[in-house]
Formats: sequence, C-alpha cells, structure tokens
Amino acid sequence: MPTSEWTLANDDYGSQSRSRRIRMFIGFGLVALMGVAVVLYLTGVVGGGALKSYKTSVDCQVNTVGSQGTVTINGTISGDATSYSVTVEVLDATSQQRIGGQTFEVRGTTTFGGTTPAEAPIGAAGIECKIVKVA
Repeated sequence: MPTSEWTLANDDYGSQSRSRRIRMFIGFGLVALMGVAVVLYLTGVVGGGALKSYKTSVDCQVNTVGSQGTVTINGTISGDATSYSVTVEVLDATSQQRIGGQTFEVRGTTTFGGTTPAEAPIGAAGIECKIVKVA
C-alpha cells in the first residue's frame, strides 16, 4: 500500500501563517497609536503644552530722537494660567515693517511692560503693536 508523506514546510505561495498576520496587525496598530499621539502633542493637548485661555491688550508709544527710537510697551493679560510668555511685535504703521519687539515673562501678575529699542525713522502714520505669541 502506498504511503503519503506530508510536511509542514513553509510555502511561499500559500497563505500567510497566523503569527505573521498577528504581528502585522500589532505593527499597524502601533503605527496608528503613534500617529494619534503625534497629533495630540502638536495640538497641545498632551505633553505640557496644554491650551491656555486668556484675554490680552497691549498699548505702545514711540519716542524718536534723530535716528534713535524707543518704544514703551504696556499690556495686560488675564486667564486661567499662573504664568505666560507674551511676545509683542512693533510695526511701522505705513510700511508694516517690523521695527522692534520684545518677549515678556508674566508670572503672578496681570500686567507686563518695558522699553525696547526701535529702528528709526518712523513713518508719518506712527506704529502698531500686536501680540504675536502667547505661551
């Protein structure tokens, strides 16, 4: 009587083994999980960059003497955090060119201010101050 011999050799043309499918499933799952973590980090939800709610205002005055200029910046910030880093940019109102700026570390208070050098001459329309970043 003829006998048949069967082997469990890997067949490159057959279906994938169960363990290989499981490893692929776990690999795709880890990639998806890392993608979600990156999105959450970039949006500030995790990683210490939690979103802060705040309200700000800023006022600036310029003083020029010849080719030298200074800008006095006064502002307020209030919100749900105990500290902020506020970056103020000073622009020439006519050309919209940056002529100065300063970053303030605000801790335990709601006001910030100081004097910063400004590039002169200032256009006839004066200056504009705006808060460009709050962290």
